Amino acid sequence: MTIMSFCKERGIGYCGLACVVCSNTDCLGCVSKIADGADCTIGKCAVQKGVDGCYACPDYESCNEDMLKNKRIRAFNRYAQDFGKDALIERLYANNQNGIVYHKPDDSAGDYDVLETEDEVYNLLQHGV
Repeated sequence: MTIMSFCKERGIGYCGLACVVCSNTDCLGCVSKIADGADCTIGKCAVQKGVDGCYACPDYESCNEDMLKNKRIRAFNRYAQDFGKDALIERLYANNQNGIVYHKPDDSAGDYDVLETEDEVYNLLQHGV
């Protein structure tokens, strides 16, 4: 069982990426990168709108950003909408400790990505099974 490093300070990216369990330990997380001027349309949009992430944006459901069509990203944003971003981080931590892999050390697909539907990803996130 491979447990990814967990760094709560990296947080959740504006789009819903789980920077908290990213294997790139040199990265401070997407939010920090955008604050430092990284070119990310989703991050710039969130900053312009004054929202903490896509999950908190009133236009999220109608957004056409390609990244937001990913089932994992959609499930994570839905979880944050339902329970809050801190609850999302807590579930990612618990799942990580229980061996659920966000992505493998070589950046290949993890447990959330091999599922077929957004609902399956949400269920794994929420229940860890």
